[in-house]
Amino acid sequence: MLMTESLSRERKVLERLAHEIARRQMCAPAIFLLETAKPLSFVASQALLGFEPIIQSILDIKDYKVFVAALEDRENIEWLIQRLEALDNDQTSP
Repeated sequence: MLMTESLSRERKVLERLAHEIARRQMCAPAIFLLETAKPLSFVASQALLGFEPIIQSILDIKDYKVFVAALEDRENIEWLIQRLEALDNDQTSP
């Protein structure tokens, strides 16, 4: 499957977010939250509008809108979970 330009942009934003979460050693809580929100991904993405000030400390406004759009798609949520698991494994490996 070819990645469209918007999907590529979404994955770049999600990758940067995943690295920031891993740097702060918050992979487990983030994965738990994402797994919980996955069935309601569209509703959860809309709820993120309330968390905009917090998340904008990591992402700029343009990236935040891409981030919200990315979380509307369950495939992106699953990709982010897998990426967080990989980063967490890299940190815990000797």
